[in-house]
Amino acid sequence: MNKSKMKDMKTIYKSILVIGLGVVSLTASAQKDSTITRQVMLERDYVPTMQDALKVNTMPEIYSPLIKPRNIKFVSTTPQIVLDNNKLGASESGDIKTDVDFDKKRGYALFGVGTSGNIDAALGYRLVNRDRDRLDFFGTYSGTNSTVDYIDGKDYAMSDVKAKYSHIGANLRYQHTFDPSVLSLGASFYNTAYNYYGNSFIPNTSSISFPYDVDSKQGVNVFKIGVGLKSSDKNEGAIKYDGNVGYNYFTNKYGLQKEDDGVKGGIINADLNLYTEFGADQTVGIKGMILNQSFSDKTDYIENAHHGYTNITGTPYIKFQGDSWNADLGVNVSALFDVKTAFAVSPNVKASVKVNEVNTFYAEVGGGVNDNTFLDILQENRYVNPATRVEYSKTYYDAKIGFRSGVVSGLEFDLFAGYKHTRRDHLYVYSSSYTSTDAGWGNLASPVYANVSTGHVGGLLKTNLIPYTDLSAKITGYFYDVKYHDPYVEVIDSDVLPEAKAWGRPSFTAELNADVRPFGALLVSLNYMYAGGRKTVGITNNSVNMKDINELNFRGEYQLTDWISINARLNNILFQKYELVYGYPLQGFNFLGGVSLKF
Repeated sequence: MNKSKMKDMKTIYKSILVIGLGVVSLTASAQKDSTITRQVMLERDYVPTMQDALKVNTMPEIYSPLIKPRNIKFVSTTPQIVLDNNKLGASESGDIKTDVDFDKKRGYALFGVGTSGNIDAALGYRLVNRDRDRLDFFGTYSGTNSTVDYIDGKDYAMSDVKAKYSHIGANLRYQHTFDPSVLSLGASFYNTAYNYYGNSFIPNTSSISFPYDVDSKQGVNVFKIGVGLKSSDKNEGAIKYDGNVGYNYFTNKYGLQKEDDGVKGGIINADLNLYTEFGADQTVGIKGMILNQSFSDKTDYIENAHHGYTNITGTPYIKFQGDSWNADLGVNVSALFDVKTAFAVSPNVKASVKVNEVNTFYAEVGGGVNDNTFLDILQENRYVNPATRVEYSKTYYDAKIGFRSGVVSGLEFDLFAGYKHTRRDHLYVYSSSYTSTDAGWGNLASPVYANVSTGHVGGLLKTNLIPYTDLSAKITGYFYDVKYHDPYVEVIDSDVLPEAKAWGRPSFTAELNADVRPFGALLVSLNYMYAGGRKTVGITNNSVNMKDINELNFRGEYQLTDWISINARLNNILFQKYELVYGYPLQGFNFLGGVSLKF
């Protein structure tokens, strides 16, 4: 085929795609005023790892300006000594990301031990490293077996308890580069085990024997396989593509009591992005996504509690790139199959404008369906009540505006504000699985559903004007409006709760990070976090003020040679006692030291 015909074919492909997107967009615009069409699907800004387990539960989703990634973690699990080189790849299609120089070294190893039985380890190796083929193996382990004191423990039957947690992960990733495409294959296994050690709030004056199980460890296994295919840089076709298909099979060891079998199930997810470029400043495309979650071999403590769920979403979009501005215009069209079937249409718009090259105004209006799958909730709060799955929620709109400036060299600031509304959002409150015949888990986080409006305003400051130091500080204030909503499956009756509050979520947060490199081989980092104004529901359905999060952490790393470094972390230096989930105190002051190797 000659060049003229190839050019004509490209033009035809582009025209067909543009016409198709125009039809979908016009259809969406005609329906946008109805209530049901405001229900949307939008990619989440934050995808946590398993080791971030409880952090998400207390921090509302907010706009995060582009800043240098930080090693910020609450001490809810083992204090991680995360290094930049301890990940060889991700499950998505595309290049395997690593800072290991494979011309000289093929792998890494990390090992750390500390107080409170804390252990952290990682191992990775590139088995095949050729121009067109890469094969990587990497695994992680972390664990803790520490005694923690209950807050106001002297008032209860137990004043302290063993907090147990372990994580094992193994991953295999393969990538092959064709001339037009990049193929990725992956498989992984993940296991986590933990006990429901939360305070059951039995008064120390009670005459009954302690009826709860705080020793047995819940176990979760997750097996995953996936494949991805995307256009390579050498692909000169009219239509570019990026697609992934994955399957997760998960098992829960125990149900509502130790005598009950846990649920089993699977999650199938597939996504595809087709796009084409118009000149140097426009891109037109359409994204598609399918997610299905199903359960099997389950004990229904509540009728139809673990029902299936499917989300099918299409997102046509067009992107514009100017000299000092850019804009993304899109629309999300979703079909949701749950207890009830729903259809959703919503705008997905982002834009920013630069002024004098150093100032940027930005805005975004989106929304989203939060699938809240079994694995999503495991990452969010592993102590959730196993009696039912957490229902999906719908963010009707999530509007954000901000101003970012770097007018002074070495100093940047960002002022931002936003407001969003989520229908049937879930908030966690205390519950127990105790019955007169079974000694179940004494403290579980059960979902109560509400329509939650969340506003926030704040600022971020970054500077490297202090010699040898990168410094950033961020403060955010939140305000909420909460109205309870009837769920598909009820675990907690909202009528018995004292009032409608954003239980567990803060009204104010602050964060300070400092990286100091006095000389090339030594890096010293300081991290401070604060979150205040949190409330929860007590055991007698009363409103309880939770202790403020007030945590200071210190980390140091020294590079002995180009292949070995040593590191140490001091966590919770202020010796604070607080909880992320009500009744689950976290570790006090603890130390972790380790070594990192490249080989």
